[in-house]
Amino acid sequence: MPQKKVAYNDKERILRLYSILISKQALSVDQIEDMFFVGRKTVQRDIKAIRDFLADMQAGERIQSEIVFNRTDKKYHLTEREHLFEVFDRINEEGGFF
Repeated sequence: MPQKKVAYNDKERILRLYSILISKQALSVDQIEDMFFVGRKTVQRDIKAIRDFLADMQAGERIQSEIVFNRTDKKYHLTEREHLFEVFDRINEEGGFF
């Protein structure tokens, strides 16, 4: 059965990609392209947007969660997930990110 094409706006696509990565899943560029019906440049921009968000949110943190590309399996992974959840908890306790 062919995959149903769903049109996402930029923010929806980036948020969905981030949620997949944070749920322990690793994705290849091809998988991301196929999932969102976008090209390689869009995938690169989306990954950069998530990396920028993570860097801003974790400014000053000793441990940094980040998206890395593993050349062995040719997939993007989110590192230090557990630390990232601690950062989320701290932000929520302090009254939010903004």
